[in-house]
Amino acid sequence: MTGILFVTESFHPVLGGGETHIRRLGARLVRSGFASTVVTRRSERGWAREDEVDGIRVLRVSPAGPARVGKYLMVPSALAALRREARRHDVVVVRGTRILGVPALLAARGAGRPVVLQPEVNGEWSGEVYTWGHGRRAARLLAPAVSLRNLWLRDADAFVAMSRAIREEMVGAGVPRERVALIPHGVDTDRFRPADPAERALLRRRLFLPEGVLVLYTGRLLRGKGLETLMAAFASVAAQEDAARLVLVGSGAGQALSIEDALRKRASEGDLAGRVVFTGRVDDVADHVRAADIFAFPSVFEALGISLVEASAAGLPSVASRTGGIVDVIEEGRSGILVTPGSEEELASALLALVRSPPHRARMGREARRVALLRFDERDGVARYRALFRETSARR
Repeated sequence: MTGILFVTESFHPVLGGGETHIRRLGARLVRSGFASTVVTRRSERGWAREDEVDGIRVLRVSPAGPARVGKYLMVPSALAALRREARRHDVVVVRGTRILGVPALLAARGAGRPVVLQPEVNGEWSGEVYTWGHGRRAARLLAPAVSLRNLWLRDADAFVAMSRAIREEMVGAGVPRERVALIPHGVDTDRFRPADPAERALLRRRLFLPEGVLVLYTGRLLRGKGLETLMAAFASVAAQEDAARLVLVGSGAGQALSIEDALRKRASEGDLAGRVVFTGRVDDVADHVRAADIFAFPSVFEALGISLVEASAAGLPSVASRTGGIVDVIEEGRSGILVTPGSEEELASALLALVRSPPHRARMGREARRVALLRFDERDGVARYRALFRETSARR
């Protein structure tokens, strides 16, 4: 094989779980002898149209501008780039099927290249992603169009699901179960490893993090991540435990769904003043994760949650929402605590229980690390991707 062509709505320097996954996967493929190219959107005018990131060739297409509009307008230029590049590669991987799925599939077919489809969020194949917040009537009206689109998508050569929920959704949409490879996003379990108390204290000093029991969130500060609920729940925790501190690692800057300003305003109010730390954007979160005590991940919707996997690998017990692929990462009551999405009371109660019990945190953290090593080591995932790409290319 000579190479893999990834087509995706967003990529580095955009930070996110999917973007990190493609970057890590592409870089490891390059190191193992595969050429990797990414076709993506040039979200900011200042970004280079052609670039190299970790050995991956990156082609950024127009237009620049807000993601909500630009991700639709990018389709013609992305397809033009795909047609130019496809014959230089053995397999085309389309990450995200909402917008690019059918157009990229047809373009790759025209170039005679096999296609692997990989949904990036829950609801892509059921159609729920298009109607969140609009009620059942909207879902019923859209259902015939989604079913017709899925007829085209089922013509792909292979399918990857990062979680059991997404796999079942694809099977429910008519994809044969045996054609769906369940390959969760993996992490570098050497970089994300537990820190002993002395190392944790050193990391906190170096990162200017406070003392006490640190509850950590890493990711974009966007609507849908449950951060408003986390802020309200933590206010309850802080009122009862003086040692508790909340650290939010990430930013919402430039994102259409950003709630960073609202979060900062809430954190400045009397009951939370001095209890919440905002780090801003951090490109490598490993040290922040290893410096913390508890991980909070209250997303309303989540395909898997690579931040959650990183925290588990670092030996942190987690409190997270019972939704999507999160249930693949947390073993309830053993490596973390699952709560109802949007429930301020459940989230506060679970966080408080962990803040108050170091032995409980230690037991759950050890189990979280065990699960991460067993299921989410990226070396295992990359090996499975290489095998899938070889098989798909040979079969085509």
